[in-house]
Amino acid sequence: MVSNILFRLVISEYDPDTERAYVEFRAADGVGDDIFATTIFSFRSKSKLTKPQIRLEIVRKARHALKRAALAA
Repeated sequence: MVSNILFRLVISEYDPDTERAYVEFRAADGVGDDIFATTIFSFRSKSKLTKPQIRLEIVRKARHALKRAALAA
């Protein structure tokens, strides 16, 4: 069970031309191996956001998507 593993944010990127976001989280599993969790999704906002605001929003959305995926498993 991996519910007590803490993931750290490794990278978050956004391409405004394609409106695609890529977010990667990583954690150690305790036996020397790495666990990766990545999300790639479309991101659009009706609000005019600064680059730091976009980064916060895509990380928030990625965490939400991964939580939903974990509950579905």
